[in-house]
Amino acid sequence: MAWHIVVIAVLALAVAWDLYLRGRALLKERGQARTGMLAWSENRKAFYELAGREFERARRYGHPFTLGYFDLDDYKEVAGRFSPLVAEGMLRMLAESARRSIRASDVVARLGGDTFALLLPEAGPDAADAVIRKLQGSVRDESRETALPLSISGGVVTCLQPAESLEGVIGAADRLLSGAKGAGNDTFWCEVIAPQPLEAFEPARLRRPFRLPPGFDMPMPPPLRRL
Repeated sequence: MAWHIVVIAVLALAVAWDLYLRGRALLKERGQARTGMLAWSENRKAFYELAGREFERARRYGHPFTLGYFDLDDYKEVAGRFSPLVAEGMLRMLAESARRSIRASDVVARLGGDTFALLLPEAGPDAADAVIRKLQGSVRDESRETALPLSISGGVVTCLQPAESLEGVIGAADRLLSGAKGAGNDTFWCEVIAPQPLEAFEPARLRRPFRLPPGFDMPMPPPLRRL
């Protein structure tokens, strides 16, 4: 009879220990989620403050300015198919790939969820194109090495002539991102705002798309409103 009591006591202790460990893991996960949300909020604020300063500097000195957005393709489906932890790990791999792909003067920030922003100060079309090509190549390498469905889509705007406002550039990049995602996975839509001298000798801001990275012969987005 005594050994029955011992067995029951041991089982009770095991169950209690298991519940304790599960509770600690849940609290840790919730704490990390809160920390992540704070980090995203801080990232957003810091990114747009820096983008505002770089935008004004580009306007003042007539330098090129590039801003873009990108996110992980089919993120919700990936999170549902695997687990939130795997999906979060994929986003961290994406962030590391982005950091390896940008120049020392560039900035990449995770704005929240699976959305990232790129700021490429003084980057013209060729420099921006090179960064995007390198980023896509790095993500493809990660996908091959991990056998995870990693791919990204994005929208990038390069200003060779100053736009009227940073908000206009942000809106254009966001619309390009939406168009690229609608065209299919692993796609970037890019656009240049360039001066075009007219007969009246007044520069006009005209838009023209520059070439996509090789291997993505996608239709270009329809003309957007002038900034």
